Amino acid sequence: MAVLVLDKHKKPLMPCSEKRARLLLERGRARVHRMVPFTIRLVDRLQKDSVLQPMRLKLDPGSNTTGIALVRENESVETKTLERFLARR
Repeated sequence: MAVLVLDKHKKPLMPCSEKRARLLLERGRARVHRMVPFTIRLVDRLQKDSVLQPMRLKLDPGSNTTGIALVRENESVETKTLERFLARR
């Protein structure tokens, strides 16, 4: 599954693999920004210095979980499932 990535000013970058995220965290080049969905923040990268591809976020609301898909123009990049923490009142 892909890990969401932010630059040092909290602007979104392209997602990376779990292995790359783990290496960035071990080397001190990234910090954990959020646990759900797991997001890291790079400490030495800006959005203007990065190459970005156009992506769309698609949501699939279910009865117990919500599915999230990051989609490029012609292919599915990564899908995730989140437990719903809201609206159980």
